[in-house]
Amino acid sequence: MTVWVDNDPPEDKAVGAYLGKLLTWLGYRATVRDIPEPQYKAVIVNAHAKVQVGQAATWGADYPTPSDFFLPDLTCQSFYANPADTNNITGFCDPQADKLASRAQAAQLTDPAAARRLWAQVDRIVTDKAPWAPIFNASTTVFVSARVRNYQASPFYGPLLDQIWIK
Repeated sequence: MTVWVDNDPPEDKAVGAYLGKLLTWLGYRATVRDIPEPQYKAVIVNAHAKVQVGQAATWGADYPTPSDFFLPDLTCQSFYANPADTNNITGFCDPQADKLASRAQAAQLTDPAAARRLWAQVDRIVTDKAPWAPIFNASTTVFVSARVRNYQASPFYGPLLDQIWIK
């Protein structure tokens, strides 16, 4: 098994090396192949490359809705519309999940409860097929002086400096 790694930024290369060692420890014959960023996506999305393990950068939805997670990255259309420029680097395509996602999105404004049930079904299909396997969740720790007041942080942007004041 080859772990394909985009070698820019350098941290990705270190994560790829870790994944290779972890897979070897788990009993797989794993090697790590790091390639320059411009070639990485082309290799990953090429169906003939038969990539089993690849690494993708951290990702988060800009708006926390199920559609923002599934539609751009985990649908047949997101892959086949333009494979060279897709976010769906897994090549994941499940017509049943796509159908349910379309129904869920249509129900979102008129019947939010039904939409939630449909999104849960989509989530189960995608989770069971495991096109992605998250390896970590990034988090930060911030130390502040006892004189700092009104400290607030955004989970995405970190400390909100315009909200902080010093006693």
